[in-house]
Amino acid sequence: MVQKTNLLVFQLDRQEQCIRRENILIYGVEENKEDNDDGEKVLFEIADELEIDLEENEIQRVHRLGQKRRNNENPRPIIARFVSYKKRNEFLTNKQELKNIEGRQHVFVCENLTPLRYKLLKYMQKSCSDTFTSCYTRNGNIKAKFKTSEKWVTVTSPHDLFKQLMLIINRCAVAKYLTTNSTAKILPSVNSETIRPM
Repeated sequence: MVQKTNLLVFQLDRQEQCIRRENILIYGVEENKEDNDDGEKVLFEIADELEIDLEENEIQRVHRLGQKRRNNENPRPIIARFVSYKKRNEFLTNKQELKNIEGRQHVFVCENLTPLRYKLLKYMQKSCSDTFTSCYTRNGNIKAKFKTSEKWVTVTSPHDLFKQLMLIINRCAVAKYLTTNSTAKILPSVNSETIRPM
């Protein structure tokens, strides 16, 4: 029953991520005190700075997330939904250029991940920093590179992450055993049949 429930959760998460595929999030842009809905203005400003040709009919909706805060120390992120997936990708492709634009060094553009994938990304960036050299997202999938093998893996669920970590643990255990014992026993390999979803 637990496995079936987890499977449904992962399937729903995949569908929800697919719905978010035309969205981007923009962090670090100060809010205009006079204008409660300055998201669209900011989006067009960033498009001009990144030399992206953006028309009004290419946007479905742009707004700030959450309720307006009393202090502007932590400005609310902006969510933008595009009509075209290609246009959305232009922002993600050129987002690194913001670091070279005066006043935009603290602005960050990223994909709109589901809560599950966002938590996984943060967990991999912090708790797994000894395992992975870098983590980033592409089309809703988390890409990570191992420190030991320079191999890239794709993680879309806790089950994927668990499988990858178990493979690392097994490899490390085998290497340690081989260096301390003359007659080596190979640990059983980890596969999708031997691991239950988290």
